[in-house]
Amino acid sequence: MTYSKQRLREVIALKRAAVRRIQNGIGEFTVSSGGKYIRDFNREFQTFQAICQADVILEEASDANLVWIGDYHALSRGQNYAAQFVRELAGRNLNLALAVEPVFARSQNVLERWMSGRISEQEFLDGIRYDQEWGCDWNGYKAIFDTARELKIPVYGIDCHPRNDMRSISRRDQGVARRIVRLIESDPSRTLIVIFGESHLAANHLPGRVRAILEKKGIASKELLILQNVDSVYWKLQERGLHDARAVRLRDGQYCVFNATPIEKYESFRQYLHKCIEEDSSGDWTLLAQTLMEVMMDFLAMKKAGSAVTSMPIPELNSALIDRFQLGPAAEEFARFIHQACRGELEKPTERAAGDQFFVTVIENGLGYFCSKLLDSSRDGIESLEDRVLSQIGYNDQLTRAITLLVDPGKRPGAQHFAALRAAIDARAGRKKTMRMLSQLLGYGLGRRLYHAYLQSRISRKEIQVLFHDPLNTPNRPLECYMELILL
Repeated sequence: MTYSKQRLREVIALKRAAVRRIQNGIGEFTVSSGGKYIRDFNREFQTFQAICQADVILEEASDANLVWIGDYHALSRGQNYAAQFVRELAGRNLNLALAVEPVFARSQNVLERWMSGRISEQEFLDGIRYDQEWGCDWNGYKAIFDTARELKIPVYGIDCHPRNDMRSISRRDQGVARRIVRLIESDPSRTLIVIFGESHLAANHLPGRVRAILEKKGIASKELLILQNVDSVYWKLQERGLHDARAVRLRDGQYCVFNATPIEKYESFRQYLHKCIEEDSSGDWTLLAQTLMEVMMDFLAMKKAGSAVTSMPIPELNSALIDRFQLGPAAEEFARFIHQACRGELEKPTERAAGDQFFVTVIENGLGYFCSKLLDSSRDGIESLEDRVLSQIGYNDQLTRAITLLVDPGKRPGAQHFAALRAAIDARAGRKKTMRMLSQLLGYGLGRRLYHAYLQSRISRKEIQVLFHDPLNTPNRPLECYMELILL
């Protein structure tokens, strides 16, 4: 699918604006340290060679005896990826060991007692002083330990002091490198997976120190490096319209996988800092709510579009979204809120016939999904929702055909398909759960069409703004509007 370069630049500018706002919020908590050390990492990983599949990384890892996995400590999605990677690699290679950063090498005895069930989880955390020495969300790291225990994979703590002194980072890396080499020496035949902070994994940082010691000892090694969510690589994929890429080969023996956007990545760090400084485990989501609302309104040129928009309150994030923050659903929720405000229905919804209200909900879901795709272009999930909806509806060949065509962005449904849909809505008006799921599915399909149409310059930002302000309050207008958009 070919996209307009200008439109791609506009969408990237929107995402970068959101990231800058979050980074400004981070700046209020801390002054960045370790400049050169982090710059070394950023300079080294600027681009990529090719998109690849996850199986390619697993296949190469099966032949390595040292696998590095970069960790962004505040992002639990990264630790969950590491846990899943270990599980999948164990299906190919039974001789594995893990080396992890959150546990000091000196605490190995405490770690082994917990892994063997001799002490409780809380005793383990107290014993390694997890909150004082590490402090990042435990759930992400727990997934790694739980996976290792289930698969009977030995785990080793490898970190050492000084952990929080960037001036002594070289001394710390040297101590960690010696520990890694001892683990390789103890069983050269196994694959050692090292999960460590990403900035330590530049070639002249920790891997270089390990390599130098191994060479001095005459020990051969075959390494594999897996990084996660590297900013510069993410932006290059976005610039080329490669929004669905989940993994790339950086160069021989080096890969990067993507499981979070920069917005999610830096928001996770901001939340971590807030919890550390404010000692508030619930976090502060106000800045994120303001950021999502304001960047979307800026993008749609709505700042001066009328009092209904400029005076509306910033809503709080749904608690369900906070518990497991995902950018797509959060952006979708705020876009629906903006749509309701633009229609003047925030406080008092317009009364409509059931069929009209159904298509208003479809359009609302469509605009929500469209805005969520602008901020998280990798968002999907439509196919799994389609399967659930079709199973709820039951066998109806004509309706199934209509829904499939309406959701597929590459197809153009005909009048008979809209007629089949309208008949089904009338027949199933009392089945609220089914109708809710169907309106969500059709809305997501519409949002995906709008997203592709926008990137292909088939619909303008002005036309989308007009769509947000359409009151949809005359009989049959919601269906007419939906049909016009589907046939773009």
